[in-house]
Amino acid sequence: MTTIEQPTINELPEALRTVAVNSAHRASRALSKWFKHGVRLTCDGFESVPISELAASAGDPDDAVVAIHMPLAGDMLGDVLLTFPEKVALSLVDVMIGAPDGTSTQFGELERSCLQETGNIVASAFCNSLAGWLHLDVKPLAPIVTHDLAAAVIQPLLVAHAATGDEALAARTEFEFNDRHLDWSLILLPSAESMNTMRGQCHRDRIQRHALHTIAVNGSFDASRAMSKWLHRGVRLSTEGFVRVPLRDACPRNESGEPFVALHLQLGNQLHGHELMLMSLGTARELVELLTQTPMPPGNRFDEMHRSALLETGNIIGSAFVNSWAKVMDIYTEPAAPQLVIDLPEAVFQSLLVEQAMAGDDVFLAKTEFNLDGRWLDWSLYILPSPSSLRLIEAYCE
Repeated sequence: MTTIEQPTINELPEALRTVAVNSAHRASRALSKWFKHGVRLTCDGFESVPISELAASAGDPDDAVVAIHMPLAGDMLGDVLLTFPEKVALSLVDVMIGAPDGTSTQFGELERSCLQETGNIVASAFCNSLAGWLHLDVKPLAPIVTHDLAAAVIQPLLVAHAATGDEALAARTEFEFNDRHLDWSLILLPSAESMNTMRGQCHRDRIQRHALHTIAVNGSFDASRAMSKWLHRGVRLSTEGFVRVPLRDACPRNESGEPFVALHLQLGNQLHGHELMLMSLGTARELVELLTQTPMPPGNRFDEMHRSALLETGNIIGSAFVNSWAKVMDIYTEPAAPQLVIDLPEAVFQSLLVEQAMAGDDVFLAKTEFNLDGRWLDWSLYILPSPSSLRLIEAYCE
């Protein structure tokens, strides 16, 4: 009988990194809908923490915190705990009620209700993503809000959990709304049996079934971080994943007859082919205005500064997605510098299709959303692999 090697404690959080990133994306959407304003929630991933060291994740034992505790039922038994420093929790309430920072000073019924709903949305997003990713039936129960010293909040949970498990998963989460940035902690305390179930479900063969989704989510996360660092502003790039489409169906419809803007990167080494970011002229103009924070003149002319901004965007985002392919598939690739093309989408594709038609019949498409300063832009990102690269992708995703 073949023995399946289970991920180690260190490998489990790495396997769940995509779960954390995707969960933050889902929570961002739900919070944005509730707040009726763009909210960005980011999470780098989970870190495995021994129970004996977990108290530090909630903050200094003598500091006042607000905790939202949600028990778990179903295939995963345990608890989810969101902890906020007292000041952060009050600031979060001010965001929710539309008040200036510093307005809320105590935790009454309204404040607790706001935090309870926030905790419910965030914890449910993480649990639902975890359930879908690992094919588990996870049922989060009603959240409970507690305001006390950090030690008093977390110690009872640790004592109860010590009898069923000896490790937890902790994630640092950042909440961004307009110019406000708030940090809090999310702690997952599964029972020992549930932790073993998670390890089994995170086996490499299972994770590979979601490879195209993993690649896209990790790529958008890395691109968001790199763009935010470049612009010194919060950028959020999101996608639901890559889908495989026939080459003949790849070119978007262009009912307006207007030109499109394409950022083309040629790929080399083990992942060979082309990467293409394709957007309408109107989207490209909006993107330039967001990047440069200056209005564009009428027409479809892009000056040197505009082109430079678009090319750097293509370099950052294109490299992030290609590197995600390479990392997940454990291969090496190196994209060339992007080229800017302004033409009808049919013409843009035709220049690649002559080569691609002889190379492969399928491409990989990711519909992408870009959010900056409360504005949302949509475009398409394509990977057009060579035959050998396509076979490599197929072998990995089988």
